[in-house]
Amino acid sequence: MRVPTWLYFLVFTGLLIGNVKVYQTLFAKPVLTVSVLKVGKAESGNSATLVRTPSGKILLIDVGPDASIVRALGLALPPWQRRIDLVILTSTKSAFAGGLPALESRYHVSKRIDIGDSTAPYGSRLTPDSDIFINIIAPSTFTVSYGSTIFSISSSTSKGVYTSDGNAQSSEV
Repeated sequence: MRVPTWLYFLVFTGLLIGNVKVYQTLFAKPVLTVSVLKVGKAESGNSATLVRTPSGKILLIDVGPDASIVRALGLALPPWQRRIDLVILTSTKSAFAGGLPALESRYHVSKRIDIGDSTAPYGSRLTPDSDIFINIIAPSTFTVSYGSTIFSISSSTSKGVYTSDGNAQSSEV
């Protein structure tokens, strides 16, 4: 039985596309992604910040006032991602930490840091991953640094996805 020529072409094309994707994945420049998520009532201006490090760690800074953080994370993360490596609360007030019980009921949180007490005062510099620095300035005000890229985040930062490669996307996350 003779194999049709088009089948060889189809297999060759599939292998070529697969090799290109593997090459892009293995040799892609590491990128830090910072997603500002609006949570709570729209007019309140509450936000949570999702940070994906180049090594793949997932960090969450503040969780907002209620269970809306679960919906926001459901839109920002793939469905199989149910682990958050670090949650940083810039304040223990309900506007910043009220959604924590809902978050912990749906996601496995490996570690949590509360900022503002004597063990981690404001002005603290955290290093959650190699080459990533987070400086907590005040409640909901902080910087995330990676290499020469510095993101300054506050409650007035526009909702969207920001990356260390210079591409910013306004999105509905």
